[in-house]
Amino acid sequence: MNSEPTPTAPALLGLIALVAADRDAQGSESKVPTEIILSRAGLGNAEISAVVGKSPDAVRKMIERAKSGPKEKQRGRSKK
Repeated sequence: MNSEPTPTAPALLGLIALVAADRDAQGSESKVPTEIILSRAGLGNAEISAVVGKSPDAVRKMIERAKSGPKEKQRGRSKK
């Protein structure tokens, strides 16, 4: 199987970027970040970073945090 990107890959990434930008601009009610959706769809960190305009490292960290679940709130401390 050939693992090199096809000539249509940049065009597809461009279309995904437009859909992601529109999703963010419309204020999607989904609480799932675009990066997570793209990761679940099989895109790699470098591809996702090209779509959302963040570094691959920032994308990787966001995905790792999402996989680890929400942080527990510290008890006894409240923000005022």
